[in-house]
Amino acid sequence: MRKLRIAASAIGVFAGLGGASHGPGEILQGNLAPSDVMIKAWPSLTALGGEPAMTIVPNFIVTGILAIIFGLLVATWAGIYVERKNGGILLILLSIVMLLVGGGIVPPFFGIVAGIIGALVNHKAAKHGAVTA
Repeated sequence: MRKLRIAASAIGVFAGLGGASHGPGEILQGNLAPSDVMIKAWPSLTALGGEPAMTIVPNFIVTGILAIIFGLLVATWAGIYVERKNGGILLILLSIVMLLVGGGIVPPFFGIVAGIIGALVNHKAAKHGAVTA
């Protein structure tokens, strides 16, 4: 179970930092409203298709700030709290919010995977009588 917990944390931290990295590109686009829910976080990165993301927030600056905040929350939660009771579920929810506020498309997917692993670790620990905080 220790290896699964480490895997959940590592994947989750990677997801959070990846999501947060979309924020500066969105902020640099200025005080504009996105034309669609699907956006390009870094339009100048043509090799990556502009870093696709999505947002329900009608402002690039606010989207970027929220992407950074929720990316860092995902990374922190994954690194410290993923093994706790409901830690995996909360990581999944944070990853979904990160998806909706410009944290990219792929990083939130990894956050959800990390949350599922964390929930399984917690479930197995509870099933075997181990105490989780």
